Amino acid sequence: MNSDDLLELLAQIPHPAIDYSLVKLGILTDITFENEKVNAVFAFPFPIEKIPIADRIIQSVVITLENFNCSFAYKTRVMGEAEKENFLKLEHEAWRGL
Repeated sequence: MNSDDLLELLAQIPHPAIDYSLVKLGILTDITFENEKVNAVFAFPFPIEKIPIADRIIQSVVITLENFNCSFAYKTRVMGEAEKENFLKLEHEAWRGL
């Protein structure tokens, strides 16, 4: 798998409650791929302990990458104000619930 294929694959992973991908929502960011190892950042609009589905979101990426025999390391952070504003706008547009 090359990095373009990987980015395309990750760009298709949906949010469980919003009808957009994690990448489009700005949740899955800073993706790098080298030697079958993926590094990424999960940016959440609020502190992770206030996101009840954060683990589910992270696991959706972990499982996808395991299916392609890629190792995965990640960090989490809280979105900046502009990122959060964009996320909330997209959430409002495409909310479908769990």
